[in-house]
Amino acid sequence: MSDQDALLLAGEIREFITSYVETGPDNYSPYFHDRYFDSPLVGFARADDPIFLTVKEQVGPYSLTPYDALHHSIAARGLSADLSQENVHVISWVLPISPGVREKNRLQKTAPAPEWSYTRDRGEKFNGELRRQVVNWLETRGYVAAAPFLLPDFRIIRDPARRNFTSTWSERHVAFACGLGTFSLTDALITPRGIAHRLGSVVVNVDLSETARPYTEHMEYCLSSRGCTACIRRCPVRALSLAGHDKDFCYEMVQAGSDAAARRERLGLEKTGCGLCQVGVPCEDRIPVKTG
Repeated sequence: MSDQDALLLAGEIREFITSYVETGPDNYSPYFHDRYFDSPLVGFARADDPIFLTVKEQVGPYSLTPYDALHHSIAARGLSADLSQENVHVISWVLPISPGVREKNRLQKTAPAPEWSYTRDRGEKFNGELRRQVVNWLETRGYVAAAPFLLPDFRIIRDPARRNFTSTWSERHVAFACGLGTFSLTDALITPRGIAHRLGSVVVNVDLSETARPYTEHMEYCLSSRGCTACIRRCPVRALSLAGHDKDFCYEMVQAGSDAAARRERLGLEKTGCGLCQVGVPCEDRIPVKTG
């Protein structure tokens, strides 16, 4: 594929994702009568970009490279395809959480607003359907594609050696590789549309025009190195400090604890999230400005 064709196809993919998010009826909550997500950001990266080896080192030994993820999907479906590192690319997107939902969560001090919880649960289900729609759009055009997050063998793993949670596919690290943002003290990604978002990605066996990464450092957009403690002060369970993010405390808050179970029961949701550290902070809806 020529560079021009690769650029055109990338543009068509971006338009499809944007249209689906902006017009999809499931990107809407009958509970609070608003969209879950605003217009998306979309980025692309080559599977043979050396950054994915760095990602594997950072995430852990169970993390799949884009090439591995697509190969696993092809094998699981009994398909065959001519795969090489050079002709496999990653598509990543950011779904910024809508202003109304962020405003409701900004008012909270100890637990997420119901609007945020519905976005975490029902909004992420919409994101899952978006992954499937992107795969289908690509495969009807003759390519082979996969959403690694939806693979049957995707799993989240407790890594006792690192005292951390890891997974077989990190949407955050993939978005970082695709030029969409850098990490924060909370481990979430700060993007041009901020830190309050959901992420998704698909891998496909076609050349695409890569997105330039306008950064070099892992936490380049985060202001914590300049003394910002906004997210630390927003956390209701002290899971954040200048030393970083204690994922055990965070997991207790959002999933394992009795309060989280009560929220799920009350709202009828599988997951309710928290997100207090993603609102009421300088990076909520933008890359924060470094001064001084």
